[in-house]
Amino acid sequence: MMPSNLPTHWLRDQYFRFGPWMLLCLASVAVLFWNLGNSRFWDQDEGYYASVAAEMFSRGDWVVPTFNQELFAHKPPMMYWGMLAGFEVFGRNELGARWMSAFFGTLTVLLTYWLGKRIFDANTGLLAALALATSLMFTVVARSATADVHLAFFVLLSICIWSRDAFPATGVSQGIGSGVLQIRWSTWIAVYVSMGFAVLSKGPIGVAFPVTILGIVHWWEHVTIRLNESRDIEPLTRAQWLRVVLSPWNVVSCIAAMRPITAMIMVASVAGPWFVAMQRQTDGAFLSEFLGVHHLNRFSQPMDNHSGPFFYYIIACIVGLYPWTAFALPTAIAWFDKNAWCDSRRSHFLLSAWVVVYLGVFSIASTKLPNYVIPAYPALALIIGHYFASWSCSKDAWERRWQWIGWGGLVLIGLCLAIGPSFLTTPLGSNQTTVLDRFRIDSSMQSTIRWVSLLGIPLIAGGLVGYILLATRRHSWLTSCFAASSLGMMLIFWHIIVPLADRHQTPQDLATALNEQHQGVGRAGSIAVLNYFRPSMVYYAGQRIQFFNSIEEIVEQSKLDPPSVIVVQEQRVQELRELTSDRYQISDEFPEFPRRGKIVVLSRNDPLLKLSR
Repeated sequence: MMPSNLPTHWLRDQYFRFGPWMLLCLASVAVLFWNLGNSRFWDQDEGYYASVAAEMFSRGDWVVPTFNQELFAHKPPMMYWGMLAGFEVFGRNELGARWMSAFFGTLTVLLTYWLGKRIFDANTGLLAALALATSLMFTVVARSATADVHLAFFVLLSICIWSRDAFPATGVSQGIGSGVLQIRWSTWIAVYVSMGFAVLSKGPIGVAFPVTILGIVHWWEHVTIRLNESRDIEPLTRAQWLRVVLSPWNVVSCIAAMRPITAMIMVASVAGPWFVAMQRQTDGAFLSEFLGVHHLNRFSQPMDNHSGPFFYYIIACIVGLYPWTAFALPTAIAWFDKNAWCDSRRSHFLLSAWVVVYLGVFSIASTKLPNYVIPAYPALALIIGHYFASWSCSKDAWERRWQWIGWGGLVLIGLCLAIGPSFLTTPLGSNQTTVLDRFRIDSSMQSTIRWVSLLGIPLIAGGLVGYILLATRRHSWLTSCFAASSLGMMLIFWHIIVPLADRHQTPQDLATALNEQHQGVGRAGSIAVLNYFRPSMVYYAGQRIQFFNSIEEIVEQSKLDPPSVIVVQEQRVQELRELTSDRYQISDEFPEFPRRGKIVVLSRNDPLLKLSR
């Protein structure tokens, strides 16, 4: 038992020491772990990666990833290893595949708090971690069987390790140029080991991006020191300033300070063995596809129709970090305030370089997806936390006006969410059709969309309470109000909206039914799917599926080795049956998720192959 004579200040110190960690753990469990395995895998990415892990698990193979019994060179093994471990502990199910993502998501939240506390203060770190844990896109990847949060964690870990030397005093930020930035050799070893695991998570970008971020910081430190030394001798002209800034010696000094030989040795030691084993077991096929197709080609040309404008990631981050980006404009204005940079210039420069590198490089790339910049989310969350932490002490009139606008925007978005789904799903006009009917959204799916209105409740309530707190000058409660509103929104989204939407997933129901049929027939690879590629079907069918893009392909295949079952959209059933001489009969139908229509199952005329749902 705890002694009763402990001094009050000791208990208070323990609360402030462990309280934030406990709060963040509870928030992470509520948002990331709760009901983690209650929804089925979502296409495309989850369906791909869970199927790969399931095939590795069935073979007992921890080296070679395969999808649909063919080499799958999209990603390195870190994600699959987590799923294999999850299958061993929780069974071959959704929880087993997702638990490692939620685990790394929680660690990323905790590390964000640690870094914010290190480079700013504890309040900034706590708010940044809460912003990350209750933001839309981060919770999506942290609850998904994908590799994005694994990469984000190891990139963040490498920067946190580096920060132990760059910011030796907790909560004391150093200005650039105030002293030589010295990182110990042992620290660099740990940094590059972490980057090695980042490479195992998602490939070369696991080392290229964090090295670039830290390299920019070191380069600017060298430039600033030399500028200060030159100014001590005589005032610099513009030409002299450019000569110092563009001097190759600064780049050479920066590279030398980052110990490139140590980097190559440590990254190769961590990631190299698996890549070597893959090359040997695939006769060199893995790297050509992994680097050529899924890295160089994705950068140079859009793949899978995933393209977008140059400002794509600005919009993606505003949406992905919502609702905390309700104050995006004042956050950006406050971040570039000169006084703030004077107080903590090295912290500001590190986070700015972090965000610019990720958003800048991927904005240039041709293939664009919102999850590509997830490793920049901790930096964005720290920028947001830095702004929100200023609320309790700010007395600036302009800042108060921005807060009135921000809380009003929160209420407005809440009203749109509360009213919008009802407007989209309410029959209008003489023909009694809804707006979503024009997009062929199924009526049962529209009934679920109405529940999205619940997301507006915490935003409206938070905005109104925020107005009351502002009017009564209770500024210290504003951040708590906003955090509670964000947490409420995420809980409603993950524990009400997502389970309701999961009920409508057709590919999973269809594949499960096909799996039950083929347990008695025993003909692996006898399922053909036409123009309906859903990776999750491979996982739930439990066997190889032949995917075809044209009727001609499937007809030619039926002449050589006729499939037992053909899955096709209803509008193409008659055409397919005519070309296969009516050897197939309709045995079942499923709704086409999420659009209106049906997916039809055609079974070959054989009494052993009748489908029973």
